[in-house]
Amino acid sequence: MEGLENVLDVAAENWMVIGITLGAMALVSYLLQMFSLARNVPPALTKAEFTAFPLIHVQDVSHNTKLFRFGLKHPQQSLELPIGKHISVLGYDEDGEEVRRPYTPTTLADTRGHFDLVVKIYPQGKMSQVFARLALGQTLQFRGPMGRFKYVPNMKSFFGMVAGGTGITPMYQVMKAILENPEDKTKVSLIFGNITEDDILLKEDLDAMQRTHPDRVEIFYILDKPPQGWTGGKGYVTPEMITERFGSPSADRMVLSCGPPPMKKALKGHLENLGFGDDSLFEF
Repeated sequence: MEGLENVLDVAAENWMVIGITLGAMALVSYLLQMFSLARNVPPALTKAEFTAFPLIHVQDVSHNTKLFRFGLKHPQQSLELPIGKHISVLGYDEDGEEVRRPYTPTTLADTRGHFDLVVKIYPQGKMSQVFARLALGQTLQFRGPMGRFKYVPNMKSFFGMVAGGTGITPMYQVMKAILENPEDKTKVSLIFGNITEDDILLKEDLDAMQRTHPDRVEIFYILDKPPQGWTGGKGYVTPEMITERFGSPSADRMVLSCGPPPMKKALKGHLENLGFGDDSLFEF
């Protein structure tokens, strides 16, 4: 009996070794297959022509803003959009007329299988109404990357950012890229203007960035119509706000802005008066 038990033990051990070996071989085969697929996946976007992607998910972000998620053609595909770049979106209004607008995804370049756009729905907005009417499974057309700005880690030691409304999306993209890269030491100060508190987009995410990286991220919210007890800013961006939060002009500091034309025009005037040159400001 003892000899039989020894034989059975050896057989069990052999089968265990065989099972582990087969499992490891299957895992290696799967990883090689995934690597091969990822390597052979064509780019999701091109600048030369528009590509259609279907809407696969919609989520409310605020009382008048939604997150629209579009699926790419392959689960291993990514948008590969350089940080700071945007995409051009093509759709058609109720009369069948073509509408084009630039948008910056809130997902990063290496997000696989999909990308997200945060869109404020205006009653009279041509493109936002195209989004509002879009049903799951229907498509819009996209091309890119577009734009003159390309973010490089540590290209500056400090970014001052001024955003208004949906102009937060390129700022959010840059901030997210900075904070998810352990080698990037860039500091950010964001001034974010909106009409009411309910209009502040991505506030939970922004507050989490500030809470998690208090030594590198500072956010100052401004409202046109603040509620009672509001402790943030009120009205418009002032030279005093800029000086207090962005400091003095220097070669390693840059100001990024995105928002309504009146905001950008006023900001440019303030920066010029404070000594910031054209090479210290980029407008998305």
